[in-house]
Amino acid sequence: MESSSRNCNLVYFVDNSFQSINLIRYNTRYFENTDKKYKIIKSDVLKFLKSYKGLKWDLVFLDPPYKIESDIMKKIFDALAGKDIIKKDALLIYEYFFKKDVSGEIKNFNIVKQSHFGDKKVIYLSPCQS
Repeated sequence: MESSSRNCNLVYFVDNSFQSINLIRYNTRYFENTDKKYKIIKSDVLKFLKSYKGLKWDLVFLDPPYKIESDIMKKIFDALAGKDIIKKDALLIYEYFFKKDVSGEIKNFNIVKQSHFGDKKVIYLSPCQS
């Protein structure tokens, strides 16, 4: 929501939960009569990433459930790194439970910045340059 309210040209909201999709629809109702562009996609994010063909993204925000398994997140990060769907100077923002070791998940990315808020940690990542 934040990025859409801060002048992003196009925002994709991807979630597999009906409850989350309904909340996104509720929150985006304010954009209906504006020039804000967004797409709400009910899908497993990994399936979406594997099938996505479109614009390259310059900002990706990942806020998965805290209990998501590391191997799933690794596959998501691998898809982001390997499918040529993010720009070389893209910024990825990943929010997760602060006790979780994410080093194996984010191996194709460099940590730019880290923040800690209560029981969550937020890291800002950039793609590794090959």
